[in-house]
Amino acid sequence: MAGKSGTKIRVWDLPVRLFHWTLVLLMVVSYFTGHWAGDWMKFHFWSGYAILTLLIFRIAWGFVGSTTARFSNFVKGPMDAFAHLRELLGKHGPYDAGHNAMGGAMVVVLILAVLAQAGTGLVSADTDTGMVSGPLANKVGEAVIEKATIFHHYWINVLLALAALHIVAVLTYLVWKRHNLVGAMLTGKKPVEDVVPPGQPAPKLTFASGRLAISLLIASAAIVYFIVRAGG
Repeated sequence: MAGKSGTKIRVWDLPVRLFHWTLVLLMVVSYFTGHWAGDWMKFHFWSGYAILTLLIFRIAWGFVGSTTARFSNFVKGPMDAFAHLRELLGKHGPYDAGHNAMGGAMVVVLILAVLAQAGTGLVSADTDTGMVSGPLANKVGEAVIEKATIFHHYWINVLLALAALHIVAVLTYLVWKRHNLVGAMLTGKKPVEDVVPPGQPAPKLTFASGRLAISLLIASAAIVYFIVRAGG
């Protein structure tokens, strides 16, 4: 495989990168505080509210954000996913500015999976003592609370499996194709050789303003605040 030229281009905006790493941190916090229970549960809830805020923001950013952040840029059909797989198995490529078709599918699955976890947390409860419950638990019946609680406790295993799959994919790209996806998500830049075939011009990407991102984040936090307040 040819060496890298050293030329890099910007592919990820700051909001996407902050979303990614903040979500990772909050998921770790939620996992351990949930297991430690007791007084740690208040941190578990705060972490869950923050996660829900981030998810709402990311969904909105997927429609109005930068080129590589938009769902229309990476949510593709099965044929595109198979085409990417052929590139991955081939001698050259793959070439992607942002998420490829397979990675895009993983992004959607992860967003929906974490959203399910955060959503059920709003109506879950400690069925043994009744001392800890989500902010909306008093708005639903006991049957809903019981099912949501069981789901919330079980679903974390699914999230762990998805996280492991994500890590394996990142390591595969790094070892097999020498594509440093972690570095790109940290710096926002990728080597041009990882984005386009040799001799082709770099894609023209647009990047949404930081003010728009901040406005959406504030609006997302407000939505979560009113959801939590609705519980009384």
